[in-house]
Amino acid sequence: MTAQSASAPVDLTVNAGGLALRTPVIGASGCCGFGHELLRLGRGGDLSAIVTPSLTARTQSSDHRGVLLEVPSGLVSPTDRPSIGTGQLEATRLPWDAEGVPPVIVSLAGNLSGAYAEAADQLRRRSLMRRVAGVEVNLACGDRKNDGRPFAHDAFGATKVIARVREQLPRDLPLFAKLSADVHDLVEIARGCVKSGATGLVVTSPLRALAIDLPTLRPRLTPDVTGLSGPAILPITLRAVWDLRAAVLSGRLPNVAVVAVGGIAHAGDAVQALAAGASAVQLGSALLHDPSAAERVSTGLLAECERLGIPSVKDLIGRAHHD
Repeated sequence: MTAQSASAPVDLTVNAGGLALRTPVIGASGCCGFGHELLRLGRGGDLSAIVTPSLTARTQSSDHRGVLLEVPSGLVSPTDRPSIGTGQLEATRLPWDAEGVPPVIVSLAGNLSGAYAEAADQLRRRSLMRRVAGVEVNLACGDRKNDGRPFAHDAFGATKVIARVREQLPRDLPLFAKLSADVHDLVEIARGCVKSGATGLVVTSPLRALAIDLPTLRPRLTPDVTGLSGPAILPITLRAVWDLRAAVLSGRLPNVAVVAVGGIAHAGDAVQALAAGASAVQLGSALLHDPSAAERVSTGLLAECERLGIPSVKDLIGRAHHD
């Protein structure tokens, strides 16, 4: 037993973009549902927060509902997933007030900046808004006015969406912009989002990908809405986090919290993400393979802090940038 663990317990609490978390481990959008599954599996207490599936202003269908393709070290899946719409939230009998359900971050999506604003406005008017701890804006959606180009790939489009959403929400509500590492200048896009009101940045959305069906030699999913997630993209996630943290340290980007998502499955992955500059991490496909992944990662973070003899997990944040 180290001197640190013998004297006092390690503090795992962090603050990410104005959101106080009891551990740095969050459940990523689309992989935790709306909380029902967590309660059913008895894993509600493993995560410090969950991000809902992305919600549009109106109910939205998808031709690829439930399609997940396993590939080496990852998953290929559609990014145009169905949405019940923000107006239908109460009808799902959300268990957000139940004991053991962590704070909820609502993910919003749209195909126009106005559609995002409408979704945010509808959310604000819902009675369950009192249980919403933050909002994550999924900018991987295609902009209908820009030939379907993802908002996350365009600084002007991303900035406009964040500004429109921010206008509809309480000023003190944490607002996260979910960006893509698959761009030329991530820092430029991030800077615009922060200036428009984002209190945190989430990187990275699934990366553009493709899977070919061997018998037919045709794409198994529509190429324009297909993304890769899972362990295969961890190095790209780490690089995106590193670049954003470096931009903050150099003054190119205002001081803003970064949340890492993409390929994080083990405690060592989370340690790397924090050291690169993330304030928190999200687990996605790892939870689909192992519902206890969040508990494993949190326990591993605790052990790593004890090994290093540091009193708080916050001391890991950005450590790789230190001389």
